[in-house]
Amino acid sequence: MNIPMIKALVKKDWMLYRRYIVAYSVLGIAATFLMIAPSVVAYYIGQVLLVTVLIGASAHISISSVVTEKKEDQLSFIMGLPLNVTDYVISKTLGVLAIYSVCWVVIVATLVFAIDISGLSDGLLPMAIVCSLEILVATALLLSIGILSGSEPITIVSMVVLNLFFNVFLFSMARIPDIGNNLWGDVAVFSPTVFKIIAVEIVLIVSITLGTIGIKSRQQCFM
Repeated sequence: MNIPMIKALVKKDWMLYRRYIVAYSVLGIAATFLMIAPSVVAYYIGQVLLVTVLIGASAHISISSVVTEKKEDQLSFIMGLPLNVTDYVISKTLGVLAIYSVCWVVIVATLVFAIDISGLSDGLLPMAIVCSLEILVATALLLSIGILSGSEPITIVSMVVLNLFFNVFLFSMARIPDIGNNLWGDVAVFSPTVFKIIAVEIVLIVSITLGTIGIKSRQQCFM
């Protein structure tokens, strides 16, 4: 494993996307504070904008860093570097996920802070964290599909399916009594059910990432 080269590739991607990360973070923060404005309309606009920013940033960085790189023949340059397929896929899976996580953490932390200091119900916190983690799971999965398929159409279709699934996930979580019944309460109730869902999401992120590295490494092919 060529760790210096992996770091160099991650740094390269960071330099390419850092301005986008800042822009997405600013938009996410703005959406969060729009949600706590004393207006029902502002709340729903902010909520839609917040989800759009998180999902949009995920799709943009995942697709652009993997599929577009292949489409623009940048792989020819990368293949000339002293690294193997495992080094490359590690730089993409862990690196891109870490880069996206920068704006994800900033936005989610701001959301938690905003809910805590505002008039919004603290009962929204478990739902907010669970749904935010679902987007992170979807990001890991989209990145995996992009790396393993190398196909722009397949990756874009997968993105659409994952976006649709988020809506199903959102409504499904709201129907769980331990979450739905406490949404508008004054206290954030982190029940065993909530912790189990969070644990499953974290396990999925790790499993998808390690699985992608394992499968792609066996192929021994950059394409």
